[in-house]
Amino acid sequence: MKNRHIGTACATGAFLIASLAATTPVRAEGDSPHAFTGNVALTTNYMFRGVSQTGNGPAIQGGFNYSYTPLNLNAGIWASNVDSSSGTSYYVDNSTGTPVVTDATNPNAQQVILSNPGYSGASMETDFLVSWTPTYDKLSLDLGYVRYEYFQTDNTANNTNEFHLGLGYDLTYVKPKFTASYSDDFFGFGEAWYYDLTMAVPLPYDFTLTGHYGWNQSNKSPNQGGYVDYEDYSVSISREFGGFGFALAWVDRTQTDTCVSPFDCGSTAVFTISKAF
Repeated sequence: MKNRHIGTACATGAFLIASLAATTPVRAEGDSPHAFTGNVALTTNYMFRGVSQTGNGPAIQGGFNYSYTPLNLNAGIWASNVDSSSGTSYYVDNSTGTPVVTDATNPNAQQVILSNPGYSGASMETDFLVSWTPTYDKLSLDLGYVRYEYFQTDNTANNTNEFHLGLGYDLTYVKPKFTASYSDDFFGFGEAWYYDLTMAVPLPYDFTLTGHYGWNQSNKSPNQGGYVDYEDYSVSISREFGGFGFALAWVDRTQTDTCVSPFDCGSTAVFTISKAF
């Protein structure tokens, strides 16, 4: 099992998914209650909760969203390329004290990993999302479900269900939002929680400064098939210009020594260009 989605939401990936959930167009009288929107982005690194999903390589991402505005109901799909490598390894039999190359059927076989797998044959992550996002004056609610799907993967534990509940409040000069997410089997690591606190601050000249802090918590220790709990954080500055969105983020996390290539982590800058339509 590999260290997959053990990382940070920044200006890509989960950030765009969250944007789908939070986007509920205001309907003027006479307008259709049905709204369809889309987005596409180019990013230098697909970071999710502090971990690269592309081996620190670039990604092209995009999605579509449907909203039924009278009830604040949303459904969306979002996708990104990911590292699809299956890894390389061989087996040895060391029962006689002298290692001899063998195959996996040998009961004394020990696997020697040369390179760790990515998504084991899946070159794309496809996320399906449904949510309910009502607002009450300056208070906003986000109750939703995300299905992370990796078609053609050789490891079905990658396919994950996650539920979340978020609360946000518009204080005019700062817009905090807290979200708690839960998965009963997080990419094969068992039960897990993720807590996200994001603060968006409007700046002069239509810039926005966004700070993020996340806490990943597994209900199992690594010896029981879980992972080491860790924190992730990021800060980004963004602005729309000429109909395009531009964002520059700095992403980091704790427990960087537990990351395994191609799921690299640690301090990194991410630049993203996006377009909503």
